[in-house]
Amino acid sequence: MFERPDDKVEFVKMPRALEKANKILAEYKIKMSDFSDLYGEEVISADMSELKQRESNFSDGRVPEIHERVNKELATIFEAMIFDQGESSNWFGENAFLISTSEYDDVVNGVDLVVEWDQDSGVSRMAAGIDVTFNHNVQKKINAIQRSILNGDLGRIKYFKSEVSNIRGEVSEVPRIILGADVDTVRELTNEWADNNNDRLAEHPVQFQFFDEAISQCNYFIEFAERNNQPRIANAYKDLLRVLDFQYRNKIKTLGNDPKVRDSFYRDTQTFFKLN
Repeated sequence: MFERPDDKVEFVKMPRALEKANKILAEYKIKMSDFSDLYGEEVISADMSELKQRESNFSDGRVPEIHERVNKELATIFEAMIFDQGESSNWFGENAFLISTSEYDDVVNGVDLVVEWDQDSGVSRMAAGIDVTFNHNVQKKINAIQRSILNGDLGRIKYFKSEVSNIRGEVSEVPRIILGADVDTVRELTNEWADNNNDRLAEHPVQFQFFDEAISQCNYFIEFAERNNQPRIANAYKDLLRVLDFQYRNKIKTLGNDPKVRDSFYRDTQTFFKLN
């Protein structure tokens, strides 16, 4: 079973990890231009304009402070690492496939990754927003999911190509959750990933944390949807919860008992979901 280092991990391998992350995302991130035959050049051009406007609003013309730049680079590494290890180390189960979404769906629809499970009963999907933060403030992302539920909407991905079916184009009705970790965890993962220590990553307890995060959020959003008269959305999260429970049990059979190592991101978000 995986054992964490006793000392705080020194974050010395970020440049190598960032180069690796950018290469992976450049190769596998869905490209909007690949859908010109489906949507037409005018639609894609309009979406590109909206994307640039959103990104401009985020930056507001400021030169990012050092912690903002580092946080953004950490998020890029973390997203690429989850995409890479999600399949190669089966972080989400042996029959899970990951799709790295387009920049448009990342920024506009708040979905960094889609996890697909190919099952006997059909394909199940989970839309994931990735969060790496210094202050554990995911309130904005949680509020966005809550607003969507109140409006009767689930996750939407406009530029999508399934890994396990013939679906290409827009998909909706995809339950959204937030996957995150604190900076110390991401530092530790980054050093292992930069050194290609895939055996250690395959056993890393962060994968159990991801399941705990997703399961607790499913339970929370089920209750939230039911409380606000959205039974269709509640049922979608219930379906996802059944898949997660099944995959979680199989992971324990594969790796052994869950070591219950949870970082401060997990503890802080758990506090929110329990209090609300």
